[in-house]
Amino acid sequence: MGSDYQHRVIVYHYYIFILLIFRKPLNIRSDIQNALIYLLFILATLNLAGSVSSMVPAILTKRLHISYYLLHWLQWIPFIYICFRIIPTSEFHKRPISYWLISLALIICISYELHHSYVLMVSHDIPHSYEASGHFSILYLPIIWTILASIFIYTGLKKDILEFNKIGFALIGLMVLKLYGYDVWQMDNISRISAFIVLGIILLLSSFAFQRLKNIIRNMVDKKEKTEENTD
Repeated sequence: MGSDYQHRVIVYHYYIFILLIFRKPLNIRSDIQNALIYLLFILATLNLAGSVSSMVPAILTKRLHISYYLLHWLQWIPFIYICFRIIPTSEFHKRPISYWLISLALIICISYELHHSYVLMVSHDIPHSYEASGHFSILYLPIIWTILASIFIYTGLKKDILEFNKIGFALIGLMVLKLYGYDVWQMDNISRISAFIVLGIILLLSSFAFQRLKNIIRNMVDKKEKTEENTD
């Protein structure tokens, strides 16, 4: 049953993918294109959070072969292609919420993907998978979120996209809240000290990025005012 569902999800992914590739010959309206992109991201997120999560215990108990897990990697092909080839030439980004949707889908998919891969690599049975899952959540997930947040902030600064900066800082805030509101109390004393040192580094880098962002916004405002003065 799980493998059949997995196959159906892959088929739906590629059906939407093909529609988007041939959107111009099919004369698909821009609003329908946006709806298809939203749907593909939602399917990818639900697939990783739902069906693949239930697939991991089945693989560990030998009820499913590892090839079924590898099969779902096919969904990354349309995901990546749409992000880099279709969205830049579409009207998807005309609404700020679109930046949040694609970023949320990317964060969830990457987090779950690395979590599942880590659990399958280091676990031999169900009890070990629980331990590996907790270890990943406490140690590796904050690192992954920090890297993603840095990428969002860097992209926002480089391309002057304010929404990506907001998403990056929001993700850092969520990571700090998770790490120091819960995870740190599950660690030993040495790990806690290391965690607070990392927090200081993150806050320092965030302050630098925020200062640069503020300067960029100030320059944009100044340029706009000069343009308006020249026009008058």
